[in-house]
Amino acid sequence: MTKACNAKSVMLPHSRAKVEFYQKYLELYLIILSAAEFSTEINIYDLFCGRGEYDDGGLGSAIRAYETIMKVRREHPTKKPIVLHLNDKNKAFVNNVQQYISSHYGSEPAPCRMDFSHRDAFELLNDINENKLKRQRGTGIVNFFFIDPYGYKKVSRDTLFDIMKSGNSVILLFLPVSFMHRFTQNSFSKKPNRGSLALRTMIESLFPEDHPIRSEKPMDIDTYIDCLTTAFHKQCECFTTSYSIERGKGNKFALFFFSRNAKGFEVMLSVKWKLVDSYGFGYHLAEHEIDIFRDQFCEWKKEELIGKFRNAFIRWLARGPHSNSQIYIATITSGYLPKHANAVLKELQQNGQLRVTEYWTNEEKKEKNVFRINYHERKTPSLLIQALCEPQK
Repeated sequence: MTKACNAKSVMLPHSRAKVEFYQKYLELYLIILSAAEFSTEINIYDLFCGRGEYDDGGLGSAIRAYETIMKVRREHPTKKPIVLHLNDKNKAFVNNVQQYISSHYGSEPAPCRMDFSHRDAFELLNDINENKLKRQRGTGIVNFFFIDPYGYKKVSRDTLFDIMKSGNSVILLFLPVSFMHRFTQNSFSKKPNRGSLALRTMIESLFPEDHPIRSEKPMDIDTYIDCLTTAFHKQCECFTTSYSIERGKGNKFALFFFSRNAKGFEVMLSVKWKLVDSYGFGYHLAEHEIDIFRDQFCEWKKEELIGKFRNAFIRWLARGPHSNSQIYIATITSGYLPKHANAVLKELQQNGQLRVTEYWTNEEKKEKNVFRINYHERKTPSLLIQALCEPQK
């Protein structure tokens, strides 16, 4: 059996990690949306749903999504409609998914409406954008797109931006960043390969001409992922974060998440940080986790990143005062959670280096450890907070 065939018929570890991330987020997202008053209907689009069950018994995103909807329906009953749209250009894959769901769950009430198709994913995506998303603005219909393409050639800034413009959609995009990283330099060389021209078009749509990524100079893979994350954030005008998955040494994939909704983005960050606790910064395959120093390294890495956040956060607070809502948005935009900001604020307050006042009266607040860094006060700030020190270098 060839490696290519094996990748399609057997669920490889990096694919399991990808689906695990998708399923963890989807569950939390559905729980929140099921109870949220602003949402009236939830659409889940899996545009490259795959075969469903693999030869080794692994279950793909389509089956995992169906199971997740069943679980949420049982544990958080609601009559709010959920529609699961499953698409794959390979008609046999779609048929396999339908047969699996029918044979395993056919005797139970369906937890959602189902919609099956076997079209080109990006043609379908454009059709959804033109004929559905534009009409859904302000209706309370929420859309979640899982885009797991067989490559990257048709992924464009315009497609992603058009989805985000609707204001009621989130995207989880899976990209083979190692392959992209490898061919980006060639695509901007004097003699680019014909196959790298599509990548060049994508990179040009995301980055200005003077950006280091648009040169022949080498760039390490983690910096490359960070550059893509920042570019998606700016070009699609939304919150964006990424999570890397290592298939083998020097071979990485990455999940990129897009949302204009702060709460949805905070949920994604919480999933990411939970996986950080389990796997470190990015998922690494088991055979690369044998190193006895790995756990210690991950703790050092977490301390380093949280330390960077702490120092930048204090410098920013010292230029304040800033409202609690400004602090919330700044924290999640940086890729951190309210608990990270609260820990720094608590430390400063204990050291007498923080001033907290009521937003409307500017009277000093005497109550300790109350900072209200949360989604609910993002539009109605109640506190002003300022650091009375500069961070130690």
